[in-house]
Amino acid sequence: MNRRDPLPNQIQISLQNLSTNQSTRSIFKVPRVLRSVNDRAYEPEILSIGPYHRGKDDLKMMEEHKKHYLQMFLQRRPGNSLTSYVAAMRGLEERARRYYHQPVSLGTDAFVEMLLLDGCFIVELLCKTATSRLQQGDPVTGNLLVLSTISHDMLLLENQLPFCVLLELFSMAMPNEREDLFVVMASGFFKWMFPGSEVERSNTISSQECKHLLDLVYHNWLLPSPPVMPIESEAKNIKSEFMIRSAKELKEAGINFGKQEESYGLFQGVRFEKGMMKIPFLKVVDTTESLFRNLIAYEQCSQRQHLYITDYITLMDCLINTREDVQILRHCGIIENGLGDDEMVCMLFNKLGTNVMISDRDLFYYAQVFEQVEMHCARRRNVWIAKLRRNYFNSPWSLISFVAALSLLLLTFLQTLFTVMSYYK
Repeated sequence: MNRRDPLPNQIQISLQNLSTNQSTRSIFKVPRVLRSVNDRAYEPEILSIGPYHRGKDDLKMMEEHKKHYLQMFLQRRPGNSLTSYVAAMRGLEERARRYYHQPVSLGTDAFVEMLLLDGCFIVELLCKTATSRLQQGDPVTGNLLVLSTISHDMLLLENQLPFCVLLELFSMAMPNEREDLFVVMASGFFKWMFPGSEVERSNTISSQECKHLLDLVYHNWLLPSPPVMPIESEAKNIKSEFMIRSAKELKEAGINFGKQEESYGLFQGVRFEKGMMKIPFLKVVDTTESLFRNLIAYEQCSQRQHLYITDYITLMDCLINTREDVQILRHCGIIENGLGDDEMVCMLFNKLGTNVMISDRDLFYYAQVFEQVEMHCARRRNVWIAKLRRNYFNSPWSLISFVAALSLLLLTFLQTLFTVMSYYK
């Protein structure tokens, strides 16, 4: 009697699980090709969240603080026992594991304990800071340096916890509050870290759609509207370039730069109108590189169709080649240099795009802006006027000298004309 081979069924089940996991995996290990440029940008300083950095010696100090925060969290609703929270985390274990792109080697008890400690720490921290930023006597919220470092660590791609875990703990501790309140608290907690202008906007992602805290920041502050397709009219005879010239070169071609005052957001607000390129304000500080690198890594690993943040870095990398380019953008109010040296800002943007896969031409978010800039530079009249202004009208005295010379030439012409006319009378 022939027995049915079970192997095809096992393979089929594994394939079904693979397709299911691919849709939920959103907490990635940063690829080595990206880490090779700046490994430190992806490493937590003092706080481990999730399994990837769990147990490292230099992060063990915060483990005691997590237990302290767990005690405070349990006091929020004394009716819930520790057993009930553990049971809730056990119920989420299988779902939570599917969020991690790399297999998690932790056993069931260790994984559930991690979800509970890390999740309660985050929820308690967000609840405490929603009412007061600094609280004396608290080892975390009472120390601005520790709090800011923890905020930075919580937005690392490898340092994430599934958002469903945080929502479950929040709902159990505060059953009378809506889940959207937790999204609001989390958004407010990271608001001060964002490098661009503060833009008042409603949350663009629901609590059920959010995958983790980095995903929340990505959607609420960084995700722009759908790309505007390139214009067709004047662009037909212009060779569409994927790159544009540096700020200094564009300025020499007659293009001016200005700060975008309207509340479009950091990525939406880039406009080119009437020879003026308007770009939203960006403050460059010590944490800017790490924030951008982790957002770029998340975007690249997620295999998104539109790479909004990568496109923004491509734009800034084009504009900034030297410290003079940074100086131009700084004087226009587009960049605030919190690093001190313009050369450091230049190096930051020149390296952010290293080993990063850029968008296809058809999906590049700033394609229309690039084409408009290229058309402007292709018109010889614009370049001629720019050179005239730069060479002859670069100071008030040059303008006065030109007007005086023109007046003298005009008077000489009139005098000659009147002389000729009197001769023929």
